[in-house]
Amino acid sequence: MTACHSLLTLLVLACAPAQREVHSIEPGPHARRDLQLALIRALPGDVIELAAGIYALDTELMATTAGLTIRGAGPDRTRLSFREQKSGNKGLEVTGDAFLIEDLAIEDTRGNALKIVGARGVTVRRVRVEWTRGPHRENGAYGIYPVQCEDVLVEDCVAIGASDAGIYVGQSHDVVVRRCRAERNVVGVEIENCIGADVHDCIARGNTGGILVVDLPELDVTNGRNVRVFRNEIAGNNLDNFAPPGALVATVPPGTGVMVMSTDHVEIFENRIRDHRTSNLSVLSILITERLYADPGYDPYPEGIHIHDNVFGESGRDPAGRIGALLRPVLSPFPDIFWDGIVDRAKLVDGELPPSLGLRLERNGDATFANVNFPLLTPDRLAAGTAPIERDVTPFNGSLDPLPPVEVERHPPPARTSAAAPLFYRRAPSRLSAWGLFEGNGASQRPVDGVIPYDLNTELFADHAGKRRFVRLPRGASAEYSESAVFEFPAGTVIAKTFTAPPDDEDRSRPERLIESRILVREESGWYGLPYLWNEEQTEATLALEGGEVPLEWTHGDGRRWSNGYLVPNANQCASCHEIDGALEPLGIKARNINKSFRYAGGEENQLVHWARAGVLHGAPPSDRAPRVPRLEDPSSGSVEARARAWLDVNCAHCHSPLGPARSAGLDLRLEQKNPRKLGVWKSPVAAGHGSGGLLHGIVPGRPDESILVYRIASTEPGVMMPELPRRLVPEEGLAVVREWIRGMDDPLER
Repeated sequence: MTACHSLLTLLVLACAPAQREVHSIEPGPHARRDLQLALIRALPGDVIELAAGIYALDTELMATTAGLTIRGAGPDRTRLSFREQKSGNKGLEVTGDAFLIEDLAIEDTRGNALKIVGARGVTVRRVRVEWTRGPHRENGAYGIYPVQCEDVLVEDCVAIGASDAGIYVGQSHDVVVRRCRAERNVVGVEIENCIGADVHDCIARGNTGGILVVDLPELDVTNGRNVRVFRNEIAGNNLDNFAPPGALVATVPPGTGVMVMSTDHVEIFENRIRDHRTSNLSVLSILITERLYADPGYDPYPEGIHIHDNVFGESGRDPAGRIGALLRPVLSPFPDIFWDGIVDRAKLVDGELPPSLGLRLERNGDATFANVNFPLLTPDRLAAGTAPIERDVTPFNGSLDPLPPVEVERHPPPARTSAAAPLFYRRAPSRLSAWGLFEGNGASQRPVDGVIPYDLNTELFADHAGKRRFVRLPRGASAEYSESAVFEFPAGTVIAKTFTAPPDDEDRSRPERLIESRILVREESGWYGLPYLWNEEQTEATLALEGGEVPLEWTHGDGRRWSNGYLVPNANQCASCHEIDGALEPLGIKARNINKSFRYAGGEENQLVHWARAGVLHGAPPSDRAPRVPRLEDPSSGSVEARARAWLDVNCAHCHSPLGPARSAGLDLRLEQKNPRKLGVWKSPVAAGHGSGGLLHGIVPGRPDESILVYRIASTEPGVMMPELPRRLVPEEGLAVVREWIRGMDDPLER
């Protein structure tokens, strides 16, 4: 098979078209399939053109190819509607560099509308994202959402109805947001933990808060800086805050024009800011929120803030939020420019911050100002009306050096022949039997010589589907053992996993039904995933790059009749679980997972021992010296904590890890992680939206019902449930062990 695969790769490269292709998609009953197939097969430089019309989509879309353009006929003519979304928590997720999307609308997603992760060279132009029912707590968190990207341009876009931020750029470098309009979101435009950003010539009106420049702790990219906010129209942002409790934006008071929180070197100039019930502009430290964090490298103080040449209108007539209620008796009306007075006392020189780190104001007309000296506020002073509030702007008059404009670099698409994944997908075998893994047509799942079956100690939950796993290495080749990582397999390796329908307790004599078989192939250029869907006759499995849904009914072990629409992920969704640091890799084949006995045709034997004896694994120690995780369903195999951590490692850590697709959340559920905060203990949610369930922390020791982790595992709602794939049912056994672990957990942190 090694020679076969090498020949296949050469044929694919030889047949690769030299010119870009335009993939034209029309609305209709097959639009989702056609669009997802185009996203899978597109090569760098290709254009996917969406004709005018409404595209009714019931699952998220994913694009992984670099240099891709997605173009509609206009944001009011080409509408991607996710109103009936049944799976996934996003509308469109993109991971490819040099990405351009323009002239379309994304509506009513269950989670974020357009998420772009880890890409270099992003352009979002004339895109409307909207939740058409208007402001609602269960709307998706973010509309346009580039995160951990470089060279980001968002221009001439519209965002309406997001329960967090309409346009949000997070943990990114070199960002320009211009000529956009954000209305009826909790926050109109948010720049979070970014280094180098310009927000200009935008309109933010009718939101809870207009424009936020924020830096948060415990994320991969912290200590954002060098942000300019200029020539924007920021007016009437007095909408009641409808963010789910627990999110930072839930603390934004209605009536906030511009807020700078804990970000250094921010220049705000030539804006028109008016008609805000709380404050036109506030400069705050995150310390004012009393939010818990444990990030020793994080700087919570906003420093080097330059506010000049703005025009302010009415504000402060009815201050809202916790701070508004606290200060209303002693500070009415609230000023145009509100500063909490929290500074890093370790940096004071003769009682003052160095000029480059201070707050500087100039040429803001007759704008009012107050330094509330928050660290000096006490209940007694507030009650006595002697709060140490300073309204004199004189000590803050002055200039800072202007920040440099942000230059967004254009990134050309890579060579088309470098797009190994779509090239491979274009020539992949259309039938599972072509891989030659099983006897006959494969329905018996009896492996041929050289194909090794295996099992795991604790496995991924997939709606009670059974699983059969197999691996084949090239003849004479072996994998390299690793103590903690996935084994290193040679090119030509094929890993297969077949999912079978749950057993029917009412009729155990019923033949086993095969649903799908997934193939992972190791080529010289990396791993690639292929889904194959079994037919009703159980005679063949056919390549289904676009994924699918299989209706199932069975009598479960509890005696109830169950039904489920089993999801077959599309080829790009393989990246949702298998992509680590931008490349696909297997997940389960680690020493700790396969260190167990297996009943082979020749008798029972430890899998590590069997693989070593068969010559397909090099460097493995004796099984009693290799790591081993417990089995979830077997209390005698390990403690509650060990079984819970093993289940989270297998089901969640492929995303929630420093290099996984959900790395921007700062949650790390790998077995190796020992830091309680990284595991979620007393960790505030980031980018969870209504997925937080209104809860405040990932894990609350001793209180599983107050823990976001438990809430998300227990949910079946798209946009909330975790893991997102491949399930629609609650993993009751795993959930029970996780709950028991949290219930018995002592608080490991001093708070």
